[in-house]
Amino acid sequence: MMIKYLILKMMNAIMSSKQFIKIRNLIEKEFSHAVTKHPKFCDHFIDESARTWAEAEMRIKAKNSQPPEYADCVLMEEVAEAFSAYSKGELDNALHEFAQCGAVVVRCMQYITNQLDQEQKGTQN
Repeated sequence: MMIKYLILKMMNAIMSSKQFIKIRNLIEKEFSHAVTKHPKFCDHFIDESARTWAEAEMRIKAKNSQPPEYADCVLMEEVAEAFSAYSKGELDNALHEFAQCGAVVVRCMQYITNQLDQEQKGTQN
């Protein structure tokens, strides 16, 4: 429970509580819709016949080691790290990496929310 409190406190420091609530509500709505639409979620967690996630992780990390940084590349790195850890049987690490994916997704949503707010301010002037 302490971790949840610290995460919420940190997120509130980064973005306004109004912005955070808007993002959280959107995630909850989409999660509920996804569970209803696809209650089974998936047949298997990883397609073992595809290129390994470890290879993808190395390739994406190499790209991300040079500026400029792009949100899509940061997210793909986190996704690759998460599935790579899972494929190695590192379940605790995989869970941690998926949490990082969630953090990057929230940052992406914050970025877009800020853009929308700026656009709305521009149309009100």
